[in-house]
Amino acid sequence: MLLDQSLFTELLNAAAQNPRRRAFRNLHQNYAEPVQRVLIAIQPDSYVPPHRHVEVQQWELFVVLAGSIDFLQFDDQGMVTERKTVTAGSAMTGLELPPGVWHSIVAAPHGAVFLEVKQGPFDPSQPRHFAAFAPNEQDEHALDYLHWLRTANPGDASPVWQEKAE
Repeated sequence: MLLDQSLFTELLNAAAQNPRRRAFRNLHQNYAEPVQRVLIAIQPDSYVPPHRHVEVQQWELFVVLAGSIDFLQFDDQGMVTERKTVTAGSAMTGLELPPGVWHSIVAAPHGAVFLEVKQGPFDPSQPRHFAAFAPNEQDEHALDYLHWLRTANPGDASPVWQEKAE
């Protein structure tokens, strides 16, 4: 498979039609493979709730192929500890996250396509670890939280979104 602009445009168009505003293309043949490789297209209005991978082998490698993404990392209370902009063709085109780190991503205004590589096998039935300090993807405050993520910097604490619902 060629990873070219035509494929990136196809994936970004598919993401624009998807309610979650993301599209995925697996490069691995199945979840049992020892290396999982997936292309992900993300639109700027896609909310990825802060989450972490807790197993020792659950590192993730991200390489941005088109557009730009901000990667945010958090402490256990929801304070932003790091923010990195990763842009295709720039001095910083990718990064690797160790397991156990709370993180989220925000796409640039025109969206982005990135390659995610992680150790397999992958078991989709395993529980996901989403942060209690942020709303889930279906929450009515998810877009408010996404707007906060767009400008959050290291030292900024997650908004108290739970109080807004009361």
